[in-house]
Amino acid sequence: MAGASRELFPTDRGLVARMAMAAVATPLVVLAALAAVVAVAPTRLVIGVGIAIAIGLYLVVQERVATVRGSELSPAAAPELHAAVERLCVIADLPKPKIVLEQERQPNSWIVATGRDRARLHLTQGLVDRLEPRELEAVIAHELAHLAHRDAIVMTVVGGPGAVLLGGGSMLAGRWIWPLQLGGLIAAAIGWVASLGTRALSRYREFAADAGAVALTGHPAVLASALMKVSDGVHALPTRDLRVAAARDAFHLLPVARERRLTATHPSLKARIAKLERMEARLQSARPALSDPLR
Repeated sequence: MAGASRELFPTDRGLVARMAMAAVATPLVVLAALAAVVAVAPTRLVIGVGIAIAIGLYLVVQERVATVRGSELSPAAAPELHAAVERLCVIADLPKPKIVLEQERQPNSWIVATGRDRARLHLTQGLVDRLEPRELEAVIAHELAHLAHRDAIVMTVVGGPGAVLLGGGSMLAGRWIWPLQLGGLIAAAIGWVASLGTRALSRYREFAADAGAVALTGHPAVLASALMKVSDGVHALPTRDLRVAAARDAFHLLPVARERRLTATHPSLKARIAKLERMEARLQSARPALSDPLR
């Protein structure tokens, strides 16, 4: 099965290079910037940055708590869903992740992992209600591809420092006395710069996961249909329902926040659909040749 897995998920050097960059460069940027602040900044600013970090850690912990509020689905509660995940995991030679159902209206999915055998597949109720079984299977295949490529592990572990600084700094900026405000701005700036590497990885990894989903299911058009339905469902929801979900956009199947090119966590939906359409065209052109015994 390991050989089959390598055929389904061949090494993508572009993805590997971006994972290495995010894993090495992001911590180095954070450490170097914090060391510079401690070395040259007045004590009051250093204290401000420290408070921003403490607030950021608190926010991250709260976010982690929020992500596990969903209920873990047992095989008895969702036998067909579990069967689909098990079937895809066998094909992909992956350990089966825990399946968590999030009671959210926005249709989306994401996978959080600290190892191939320590992963949680999150599906929102909005996604399960909106998609047909084949479309839902294609989305699950996309998330499992993140696990197979190991980029889910890199995103989960490496994205933490930047999220802490950016979240805590944003909370402090514009509040209380000026040393805390300026300290918050410095922390947020460091966090924003640190997040660029993970955002670049996030944009690239979505293409790789789409290709992995097609390798698992053999149906690019079905994944394209699912992506369009998810996009329509996200845009139909009120902004207030999407604010909390937007914090997880780097992990989502599709972002819920409007994104600008430099800071985007995902490639455009148009680009993803175009690639899937090209895959579908190649598969359709190859099928007659494969079915003709005289060729």
